[in-house]
Amino acid sequence: MESERSDRANDFADFWAPDPPCRRRLDDPDAPRHRLSSALAAAAVLAACSLVPGSAGSAAPLPADPSLSELRDRSEALSDEYRGELRDMEAVIAAAEEAEERADNTREQVEEAQKQVRQLAVASYTGGGIDPALAMFVEDDPQAIIDQAQLVGHLSATNEDKVDQLEQAIERDEKAQANAEEKLEAVEKDLEELESRRAEVQEMIADYPVQEMQGPYNITPRTEQMRDLVIEKFGESPSTGGVGCYRPNGGWVVGQHPLGRACDFMLDANGQMPSQEQIDRGWRIAKWARKNAERLGIMYVIYRQQIWDIRRGGEGWRPMEDRGSITQNHYDHVHVSMF
Repeated sequence: MESERSDRANDFADFWAPDPPCRRRLDDPDAPRHRLSSALAAAAVLAACSLVPGSAGSAAPLPADPSLSELRDRSEALSDEYRGELRDMEAVIAAAEEAEERADNTREQVEEAQKQVRQLAVASYTGGGIDPALAMFVEDDPQAIIDQAQLVGHLSATNEDKVDQLEQAIERDEKAQANAEEKLEAVEKDLEELESRRAEVQEMIADYPVQEMQGPYNITPRTEQMRDLVIEKFGESPSTGGVGCYRPNGGWVVGQHPLGRACDFMLDANGQMPSQEQIDRGWRIAKWARKNAERLGIMYVIYRQQIWDIRRGGEGWRPMEDRGSITQNHYDHVHVSMF
């Protein structure tokens, strides 16, 4: 039985391959040059962060050789600032949309008032009696009928005043909208800068040579960072099973869970085939993981009985054998394994 397992394991040799040198030591001379250059660039960017006033990430420059704890603290500070900027951007977008909606509604009122002015103007030149639109003003008290031209003139002037007020309101709303859009541009620029700085710190955490299981999830810092970023971008979705990472038994092939180096992002909590909406969410997670694999230290992704491995990235998604159930074939979750 043991020999059969060994033979079957050979079919999935990529699962058992040792970590490549680039994930073991940042200073390994045999590591791919672009990884080391990236780490050095990250350090340079972090040093430059201390020159940016008023940002959480610039509270204190990182030392030349930061510890993993210091990197994680900096990442959390930048993430807090990033989330704050996101909230600011959402508020600015809401203000711009509200101003635009107010301006649109006011334009409709202007058009209606102008229409009434035109109707009254026509009525003032009509000699065939009072316009039906004015009947309500005169029929109840015939003795109080005033000159039709005076009444029409008065109402017309009132509507013209209303039009002037509405046009001023439109101008104010359009100015508010323009101001909001200007603020939005500034917030977006800040977000881009923060995201760039945060990405550099994330890459340094992913490249850190010592990755021990720790924390409330009993997973490596590299894995926890990936987990947090997926949740930040795609939500935890507790109604569909949430996110599971460490477990003592990782299966005879997928063995990263007991090492604290894998997470499952569930799409259905009951072992059933997910809805199309959840299937699409799974693909978004899987594609995001592929896109960010090099930066975050993602080794492979499994979804819907297919595997993508960065060590065989040029081959794209490869089919896997049928393991017998929806869950074992990864139809109800996305599995992400880390170096």
